[in-house]
Amino acid sequence: MPLQGDLSTMTVPEILMWMSQFQKTGTLEIVSGGITHKLAFENGALIFSSSSDSKSTLGRLLIEKGIISEEMHQKARALRKEKSIAVAKALIDLKMMSEEEMVRFLRKKAEKELFHLFEVREGTFTFDEHLPQLDLLPLRLDVANLLLRVTQQKDETETGEYDFDATGIRLEIPRE
Repeated sequence: MPLQGDLSTMTVPEILMWMSQFQKTGTLEIVSGGITHKLAFENGALIFSSSSDSKSTLGRLLIEKGIISEEMHQKARALRKEKSIAVAKALIDLKMMSEEEMVRFLRKKAEKELFHLFEVREGTFTFDEHLPQLDLLPLRLDVANLLLRVTQQKDETETGEYDFDATGIRLEIPRE
C-alpha cells in the first residue's frame, strides 16, 4: 500500500530525509501546480528523477546549456521511440555524449529539480515501493548530502535560481 500525503503536512525535505534515513526503495511522486515530479530511490539513494515540466526535460536542459543541438535531440528522441529507451541512453548510444558525461549531467539535473522542490508547500505526494521499469544509468546520489548542498546553495544565492556550476562540477563538454 502506497504512502500518501499532503505537502502542507510533510514537506519535501522531510520526505527526502525519511527516504534517506530509512534507506527506502521505491518511487516518490510529487504533484504540485499541475506538474508531476518522479524520484526513484534504491536503499535511500536517488537513482532517477524526472519532471513533466517541458522546460525541465533532459533534452531541453542539454539544448539550453549548448551541449546538444535541436537536431541531435530529435535523433535521440527517434531512437528512444524505436528502442523504448530513455533519451539519456539514446544520446549515449548515438555517441553524442559519453556515459560519464551523462551521469554527471543527470546528477546536476537531479540537484536542480530538488532545488526547486525544496520550496514547494502545496501539492501531494505518493511513495510506492516499486521502481520504474527503465534501463537506468548508474546514478546513485546520497540524498542527505544532496539536501545539505541544496540548502547551502539556497542560503548563498540571492536570485533564488539554481546555479548548475556552483558545486564546481562543470558541464562544459569538450568537443573535438
